[in-house]
Amino acid sequence: MDDHVQAEIFGPDITSGPAADPAKPGTANKHAYWLSHLPAILSAGLVCGLLTAMFAISAAALLFSTVLSTHITLAIGICLFGTIVLNAVIALFSSYKGMVSVTQEVTVVTLAVITASIHGAMFDAHSEAEILATIIVMIGLATILTGAALFALGAFRLGRLIRFIPYPVLAGFLAGMGWLIVTGALAVTLGAPLTVQSLPTLLESQTFAKLGPAIAFALLVDLAARRSGSPFVLPVAIATTLVLFHAGIWLFDLSLIDLQRDGWLFAPPQDGGIRMPFQGNPLALADWSMVWSELPKISALLAISAAALLFASSGIELSVRRDIDLDRELQAAGLANVLAGAGGGAAGFQGLGLTILAHHMGAAYRITGLLVAGVCAAILVFGASLLSVIPIPLFGGLLLWIGGGLLYQWLIGIYATVSRREYLIVLLIVLLIVTFGLLQGVAIGVFAAAALFTVEYARVDVVKYAITGETYRSRVEHNLDDQAYLRRHGAQIRVLRLQGFIFFGSVHQLHHRVRTCFEEPCAAPVRFIVLDCRDVTGIDSSAIQSLTKICGIIAKQDGTLIVSGLNPAMLSRLNRLIASPAQKPLRCFDEVESAIAWCEDRLLGDRTPASGIPAAQPIACQLTRCLQDADAHDALKPYLTKIMLKAQDVLIKQGHAGSDIYFIESGLIKVHLDSPPNPPIHLRTLRPGAVVGEMSFFLQRVRTASATAETAATLWRLSQDDLQRMTQSHPVLADRLNKFFLRTIAERLDQSNLLVRSLTD
Repeated sequence: MDDHVQAEIFGPDITSGPAADPAKPGTANKHAYWLSHLPAILSAGLVCGLLTAMFAISAAALLFSTVLSTHITLAIGICLFGTIVLNAVIALFSSYKGMVSVTQEVTVVTLAVITASIHGAMFDAHSEAEILATIIVMIGLATILTGAALFALGAFRLGRLIRFIPYPVLAGFLAGMGWLIVTGALAVTLGAPLTVQSLPTLLESQTFAKLGPAIAFALLVDLAARRSGSPFVLPVAIATTLVLFHAGIWLFDLSLIDLQRDGWLFAPPQDGGIRMPFQGNPLALADWSMVWSELPKISALLAISAAALLFASSGIELSVRRDIDLDRELQAAGLANVLAGAGGGAAGFQGLGLTILAHHMGAAYRITGLLVAGVCAAILVFGASLLSVIPIPLFGGLLLWIGGGLLYQWLIGIYATVSRREYLIVLLIVLLIVTFGLLQGVAIGVFAAAALFTVEYARVDVVKYAITGETYRSRVEHNLDDQAYLRRHGAQIRVLRLQGFIFFGSVHQLHHRVRTCFEEPCAAPVRFIVLDCRDVTGIDSSAIQSLTKICGIIAKQDGTLIVSGLNPAMLSRLNRLIASPAQKPLRCFDEVESAIAWCEDRLLGDRTPASGIPAAQPIACQLTRCLQDADAHDALKPYLTKIMLKAQDVLIKQGHAGSDIYFIESGLIKVHLDSPPNPPIHLRTLRPGAVVGEMSFFLQRVRTASATAETAATLWRLSQDDLQRMTQSHPVLADRLNKFFLRTIAERLDQSNLLVRSLTD
């Protein structure tokens, strides 16, 4: 056998390098590894195989539970055949090597409903052979359609949908499965389902005589497994129990027939034979009109199977603590069901409890699933009499151990790891599963978890931070006089940076924050409310309706609502709602910097003509104001060089050498950071009266950013050489100029510090 194929079937290849040579130590170690795990693999294959066969036979009894009970051997054939194919195919293609599969009760229940419906509709007008053939064809077709649907879900990679199921729902599902396994164990041990009416029978001596050994077996195995941690604990316990049981039969000369009658052993069919579903050409006898009429019910089987499979696979992933590819599990189960349905087998998928059992027994290998299929095939061929050698309390004890472990881990063990509200959801799901059923419990649990998430998420502040125009400036850099004016009147601009998904549960926070902005005492009323939506992932219809109310509040205060960075589709909906004659139009910008720049222009435009400053800043006026010297321009003129730029001309190139500094007389200069292949990052826009190039001028380094003329511009250049000549000939003037440059740098740094402080307070 090829080493790779051997590793795929038996487990991980422990050798490394090229193909192993029998003479090399690595090969010997590998063979010793397989031999050391062979008892666990064989034991797991036998135990899980017998349990799987028992589950299949139990499912068969459920499938033909009423008027068709006389054909139980056919139902056993349907369920066993499906189980064999499921285990063989899924074992080979599953993403987890120790996967064990079974015909599931949740699917058989739906098939049983359809079976009863067909039997009732055909009973008066068709022969028994035609009824059975129609039922066989229906079961096969339903299984094929289920497989095709599961495979399609996996092929389109929709298995990730289960990742959106909250953790408390998964925990509740696993705990609920534990409860169902425990109740199933009691039903298997006692020979009848445990109900409220049958609870008093637990105190009867005959009942307790069978239930006591099962409970004792589960407790002893659990205690031994926790203390030793060896995978051989369970096989040794099973073997010991079998030896002691049959030794007791021999010692006390007990009759097997009496033990079967009293519920200690399974009673096989009298002829020992099991009917195969594809015998007798059912396709020719089936009433296809009846089959097609049941397609709506079959669609329910598809949804149930997909949901239960994803839940079971996620439960296996959590229990064995290994990543499982849910899409691959869907495809494996889909292929297996298509093949099983082609032979008339019943639908099923990966088994949670049996896979966990194989994992605990140390048999997480593909061959385990193949052995399980082999055991089921042996029972299918040689008859169910093979089950008669295993005491029923042993099966019950194994199931109690698995189900009790799930209950303890996911109902008690997680108490300290989840919040109280999440734990209540877990309890709710378990109670609903106990009272109404598995799917009802999980469905309501999902709604409860969604409601809890809504409440919790509504408590997250939708406003990431709130800041005023005093500290949060646009990228447009004004002259020192304008900067001082904006600092005095910047409180009229309020910026609210929003975050997350804004919905009906959180929009009231935004409504409250906007009202607070207008209620706070301040020297000048708030005129502009800027909603920065760059971190908003979505807005629901209720939130958009609330935004219209916010716009109305701002309009009554003679203010303006400005929205930036909002998704175009949501912005269009908001504009349609707000655009009315009674309200001011909504201002929209692509980014918050443009919005704040627009607000700053509105504030600066309100200045009186006496204090207004023209767009162009003649260099003589700039130097006179900045250096506080009326003769500054005449003294500096010999050291300055006039530069004329057209729009889009490059003034400074990032990474290039250069140490000149420039006074902007007219036009706009855009400073940006080049980061190819990405678009340039806009740092700031400089207006007349500002200077550019100060970093390289003082640090004597290459240019750290680029500067480009946005419009036609006039600048005056001062080089390092010119400054050195000025220092020698006019030291007082050079000192004043240096102080001006330092003040400009300090102003920019102070503005950055103010912004940082306001964001961290």
